[in-house]
Amino acid sequence: MLLKELIITELIKLRKSYFVFFLLGFNILSVLIGSVIFSANREVFKNDGNQSLVLWGQGSLYSSQLFFPMLIGVLCAVSWQFEEKDRNWQRMSIIPVKKNMLVLAKFFSIQIFTGMNQLLFLALFNLSAFVLRVPDIQVWNFTLWCFLGWIGTFSITAIQMFFSIRLRNFSFSILLSAVGAILGLMTLFVGDFLFNIFPYSQIAVGMRARTLTNFSVQEFILFCVMSVLFSVFALSLSVKLLNNRED
Repeated sequence: MLLKELIITELIKLRKSYFVFFLLGFNILSVLIGSVIFSANREVFKNDGNQSLVLWGQGSLYSSQLFFPMLIGVLCAVSWQFEEKDRNWQRMSIIPVKKNMLVLAKFFSIQIFTGMNQLLFLALFNLSAFVLRVPDIQVWNFTLWCFLGWIGTFSITAIQMFFSIRLRNFSFSILLSAVGAILGLMTLFVGDFLFNIFPYSQIAVGMRARTLTNFSVQEFILFCVMSVLFSVFALSLSVKLLNNRED
């Protein structure tokens, strides 16, 4: 089977899980929390020309650093459980599908959902900014940061896919995504360098949720290198694990 056909098959499976509603719910919650915190402290920023950045920081931090990594964990766990359910793995093993193609198909299908998540967040953020009458919305800047945040999801998806295949346990792999998200949140208080290289912080790094400024050249290179390294390493481990699996 071609990779494109496998991706379409995976998307059909995930679509039946109604994950679009989960994406919508998580994003509404993130934007709502950020909007409430912003509104409660708005007087402080009343004469500040960066109100849109403050609102972005409040909303994107909760989404990128806490809710979204856990949601990716759920997506990966559900995606792999389709193969574990009713011993589907045994039937799948006789189909002429290379293990690397299967892993890539699941990876890219989940990335399509994470891309949808970023679009939903951007739309809801702009809606909240309109309702709160926040001036000078930097639409193109925030759109770029959403895209970079999507790039940051690659490493988390790859790692969570490995956990799902390795553990074969729906709940525990999701628990690990929650632990990763919390550890990523803790790196905020440890130091910039650890925050910038920790895999579960890459969404927040890409969305500039902490700095609220564009990447410097050095920061952008580090971000790209970390995303590629974590993704390639975790996906390679997943393929190796499947090739060695007997049951």
